[in-house]
Amino acid sequence: MGEKERVALLRLQITPGIGPVSARKLIGYFRSASAIFTKSENALLQIPGIGRAMVRNLLRQEFQNLAIEEWRKIQRLGIRCMACGDPEYPELLRQCEDAPLLLFLKGDFSFGEKRFISIVGTRNMTSRGRSFCEQFLRDLAPYDPVVVSGLAYGVDISAHKAALKYGLETIACLAHGLDRVYPKTHARYISKILDRGGLLSEFWLGTPAEPMNFVRRNRIIAGLSEATIVVESAIKGGSLITADLAFGYNRDVFSVPGRPGDVSSQGCNLLIRDQKAHLLQSAAEFVEVMNWNEEKNAPNFAHPAPIRQEDLEDDEKPVVAFLAERGEQLLDDISVGCQLPVQSVASVLFQLEMKGLVTPLPGKRYQLKGY
Repeated sequence: MGEKERVALLRLQITPGIGPVSARKLIGYFRSASAIFTKSENALLQIPGIGRAMVRNLLRQEFQNLAIEEWRKIQRLGIRCMACGDPEYPELLRQCEDAPLLLFLKGDFSFGEKRFISIVGTRNMTSRGRSFCEQFLRDLAPYDPVVVSGLAYGVDISAHKAALKYGLETIACLAHGLDRVYPKTHARYISKILDRGGLLSEFWLGTPAEPMNFVRRNRIIAGLSEATIVVESAIKGGSLITADLAFGYNRDVFSVPGRPGDVSSQGCNLLIRDQKAHLLQSAAEFVEVMNWNEEKNAPNFAHPAPIRQEDLEDDEKPVVAFLAERGEQLLDDISVGCQLPVQSVASVLFQLEMKGLVTPLPGKRYQLKGY
């Protein structure tokens, strides 16, 4: 695709009243974006669903000038401009009716034939959610998925950091132009993300991080991946919007359950209740649902990696040590052996269960997985 066609796509993208769906209709009718701007007003009005106000905007020369200027800027900055018809455009996203006409990518990353998973959730992440995210990606690392998220506080940045920690590629989808970083405090992670992935946006340079842009950004997060995982979410939030979008795209959605009283898990529990998401407790469950374990050389989850002390919270260490020494134990016996209240031990065991380290058994008995 030549420069002329890309500039025409930029012009379409910035024209008021023209969204991805109507733009595709125009391109399909005239065979190319550049051909649209050679047509008369009467010819454009013949297309069903294209009104007079939309046509007048299409014919305004100022948008052509802006498109040329933007093209020159992204060329100077070395930003890749991927059109929806390009072979390098992410295939799963291309299948979405409202996929962006153009995507801007910063970083030496190739989409190719890779597995993509999106991990989203609340900005007010708990230690339980952080631990789950860390262990989930550690266990999933042998399958080499690309981790997609939105660079926001909480679950997003934890997903990016865990991906980098375990040698996985990661894509940060932004709700603004690629000439800025939001939140600014996460600028310190950009170089590492660019080394092992990239920054992706549909927004022009100079576009600020406005609230409405985050919803548009969320459809890219949902559309890029074969599965979207909600780690923690309140009853309302952007992560639930992303999950709904993924569900609408007929993609697999997974949700990490929580206790009924946990505010940070209410949205996750709602997704499970409404049958919009698979209940997710471990990487092994995820692999099974996604049928990734059908491949040769798949990791054997029946023999988990040794539990590392640095992955445990302080209140979890004595419980893990007790179960490692004694094997399967009653809740009351764990309480006595660790010299901790039963209620505290029950809470810790739940945390360990969510991390995939403990298996609950009938009769309030528990054991470490693999022991």
